[in-house]
Amino acid sequence: MAKKKTAAYSFAESFTMLNKLQQMAIDEGNISLALKAEELKCKIAALQADKESNLSNENLTGILVDFINEEQSNSKDSADICAADTAKEKV
Repeated sequence: MAKKKTAAYSFAESFTMLNKLQQMAIDEGNISLALKAEELKCKIAALQADKESNLSNENLTGILVDFINEEQSNSKDSADICAADTAKEKV
């Protein structure tokens, strides 16, 4: 028996589906299912926030690495890339 490949849902699709299911549960008076849908919406929202945060951190790291590499290539002595090192030389 071949396994069925399930399609991945995007964040927006998952959230929309959970909203629909939650509304159906509310319409039928099933509070426990409505609360479960709310719980799942919160979980996927948290996962999405973590994902976006990780992407932001990766972008920031890349910017910092590029900056340091550029400063090192512009410096005569690559060991002195700190502003404090430069100020010490002037004294």
